[in-house]
Amino acid sequence: MILLDADVLLIDIRFPRDANFAVNQQLLERLRSERRAVGITAQALLEVVGILSFNVSPAKIPALARQVARQYRLTVIPDWKSQPEYAGCRVQDLIDQMTRQMALGDAVQAVQIERFAPQAECLLTWNARHFIGKLVIPVFTPKDWLAQQTSPAS
Repeated sequence: MILLDADVLLIDIRFPRDANFAVNQQLLERLRSERRAVGITAQALLEVVGILSFNVSPAKIPALARQVARQYRLTVIPDWKSQPEYAGCRVQDLIDQMTRQMALGDAVQAVQIERFAPQAECLLTWNARHFIGKLVIPVFTPKDWLAQQTSPAS
């Protein structure tokens, strides 16, 4: 499974003029066409919902997370049915992650990946520098991942 960070979805949904929009589209199309298993941490999905909530009717917000997950065919990590609490993280785990100089949201995502998706292939994010060397899985920008997929060595 490949994990997506919130920024990949937000560029697709809200920022078509972003400098990375075209590459972002290539990434999402490739993942769709190859029928790759794709997931998102609960933290990253809630970040998407929080940002989208400013432009959505309050009545539609409760269903927004399920709608986004369904639209992009995402598996939410951890699954909210089996882990209904917000983050599934111990405070000490977050503090330990923060010793690697991470903001709270990034630390939550790192702990969720370590606890619930350590077998994931990688995390794709436009903010790879926030995560490289700090996760139990490899981290790539969508551009770097796509280049790696099309290189002769792959």
